[in-house]
Amino acid sequence: MNLSNYQTDYLFLLMGENPLPNAVAALTLLKSGGTPILIHTERTAAQAQYLTQVLKDFSSLQPARCVDLGKGQADASAIQQTIGKIAQSLAGRIGMNYTGGTKVMSVHAYRAVESVQPRAVFSYLDSNTLEMTLEQAGQASLRVKVSPNLSLNQLFRLHGLSWQDDRPPLNAPMLPEAAGAIAHFHQSPDLAQAWRNWCNRQLRSVAKNEYSRWRSEAELAGLDPIDLTGLPEVMIAKVMKPYLGGRDGFLPLQTAQQQGFRDLTQVCEWLDGTWLEHHVLFQIQQVASDIGIHDSRVSFNIRDPQKPHQSWAKFEFDVAFMHHYQLFALSCTTTDKRSLCKQKLMEASVRARQLGGAEARVGLVCCHHNPNSLRSELEVATRNQKIAVFGRLDLMNLGGCIAKWVKQNG
Repeated sequence: MNLSNYQTDYLFLLMGENPLPNAVAALTLLKSGGTPILIHTERTAAQAQYLTQVLKDFSSLQPARCVDLGKGQADASAIQQTIGKIAQSLAGRIGMNYTGGTKVMSVHAYRAVESVQPRAVFSYLDSNTLEMTLEQAGQASLRVKVSPNLSLNQLFRLHGLSWQDDRPPLNAPMLPEAAGAIAHFHQSPDLAQAWRNWCNRQLRSVAKNEYSRWRSEAELAGLDPIDLTGLPEVMIAKVMKPYLGGRDGFLPLQTAQQQGFRDLTQVCEWLDGTWLEHHVLFQIQQVASDIGIHDSRVSFNIRDPQKPHQSWAKFEFDVAFMHHYQLFALSCTTTDKRSLCKQKLMEASVRARQLGGAEARVGLVCCHHNPNSLRSELEVATRNQKIAVFGRLDLMNLGGCIAKWVKQNG
């Protein structure tokens, strides 16, 4: 279907807690050169400002106009008078998307526009089907799949979140071949445990301080090479020697850093478990072009205005990608312990829904031996039938598994 028949010169957007549906509506329902009109209350003023800034990225649109209803979100007279007056003054085709805003606000805004612009195009974004419902006076409603592209950066900015300029999320995995080799070994519970034991006994014991934090760069640089005792010879031969510069039973951290890591802390983090995140990112990028994934990243360090006491907080999910405007977030853990796996996914689920709304999908990559059982339990706990859990035996075919998940939910 040709959406241009329903695009308008002006589009009223009712702001809710999540600006994402409004962004989607603006990008699909406005003509080139069209103007979004953001109707917000005192409570959603910040969301209107975030959306205004993101829409500036799209040169085809005019700058957004913000209309403040103050505390009048339930005041029928104020809503109808304010919106009706604006709608009546506009020359050109008018539309209104009522996905956001309260039910009361939607009803009164709808009536206000309809009373002065009876041929206005009204619309609603269905988060379950990812379809835009379009209605027009005297005609049957139409449902159209919409798929504008938003980047992860734009999605975060819609919520007033930002990441460090000098440490943005990475869009290229670190040492993907080495990460793949470690993932291969983690299909074996015994080898996975051997790697964890080595991290705890050899790496952490010298590279972490008394507060269980990685030592400073200067302190890490002064450490002796890390003893590889306890690692099976096959792991030394297939990972430590060819990819990280291990030799004579030891791993010099500086030599490992020279393989492409930003600093020594990143080397330690990667060895201690973030290798899995980089393996996941690599697997996603192998199938990205086939299934419409256009932005994928790892390692999110975010400034959250809700947590001002934290300078830079590690986000609750580890890997994320965008399928058009739909967020897919993955939490990664090398554990096989059921309780820890559940905790990781529950945290990621809350944050993913906050950012991506009901359209967001969340998954877990772990080393559990029975991911189907774990998924069933988590579906009940999260009241979400569209989560995904990938376990130990999925590690080497994650790309295919993730592609299937996206096709079922995108």
